[in-house]
Amino acid sequence: MIRTAQIQDVSDLVAVLHASIRSCIQDHQRNEAKIQAWLETKNYENILMLLHYNNCWVYVLQHVVVGFIMMSDRGQILHHAIAPEVQQRGIGQALLFEAIAHLQAKNVSQISVFSTQTALMFYQKYDFEIQPQKISYGHFTPMLKHLNTERFEQS
Repeated sequence: MIRTAQIQDVSDLVAVLHASIRSCIQDHQRNEAKIQAWLETKNYENILMLLHYNNCWVYVLQHVVVGFIMMSDRGQILHHAIAPEVQQRGIGQALLFEAIAHLQAKNVSQISVFSTQTALMFYQKYDFEIQPQKISYGHFTPMLKHLNTERFEQS
């Protein structure tokens, strides 16, 4: 079930985000120093602040938050994380579709993300294109998907 994130979810969001980052082996090659640098700003206070100023939906499975997507009003995906034990089950797709439907209802024309290497193929599957003219942010790849005003086709 997808619902809007609540302040009570922040601890769960941090836990899912940390577990998801640890599962991005293609990005950090299990280098603990890289992992710790990545996790450093993914704490309760920062996620709480982001939650106050952005849109966020959670995926709840058996009363547990197992994934979430956080996005700005302009369509920038800030975080999109799924617990490793439930990845490859359509949860990331469902959350992405929820975010896209929200943007289309507000007539936002595009959605963007700085993707990890691990998630690159996921976003390409949904017609996100790499934006080579944009500056990469660390090891993240800038990607963009143009939206039409019609309802998003869930294939």
